[in-house]
Amino acid sequence: MKTNQEKQLICDWEEFWGYCETVTQGIINNNKSYTQAIAIIRGGYYLGDYISRRLNIPLGVIATKSYSDVNHKQQKLTIGEFSWVEKPCGKILLVDDLVDSGVTLKAIKEKLIQEYKVEVDTAVIWKKSHGQFEPNYYHSITSSDSWIVQPFEK
Repeated sequence: MKTNQEKQLICDWEEFWGYCETVTQGIINNNKSYTQAIAIIRGGYYLGDYISRRLNIPLGVIATKSYSDVNHKQQKLTIGEFSWVEKPCGKILLVDDLVDSGVTLKAIKEKLIQEYKVEVDTAVIWKKSHGQFEPNYYHSITSSDSWIVQPFEK
């Protein structure tokens, strides 16, 4: 990834799909099976779709918002409704693009466990160094002050 003057890490499509494959291989190598992937959108959709196709499991989504579009600062977390074809059961893989503070992944994981009585593991591409949540699978750790610009955000 390239870094620009604003401490943004710029990720292109080729790198991005490589990161998705690395995360997916980590899941495959761990020999765990999941009944469904649930992607936190918008950022987690592409990784969720990739994992869902590679593991041949259904994909559900949930929309959240916690970042200001203006200054990229995390604000109050707003959680939408889940959307899926198959109701969650068994072991779920919750997917997002990154762990920043960890507030979003923690809240959605707890919501799934409480409402659906499922087991939940988590997968992301990036984990920020200051994050308070430890995902089960991730590609790399990035500095806390970097903003990652993903290929679909350009």
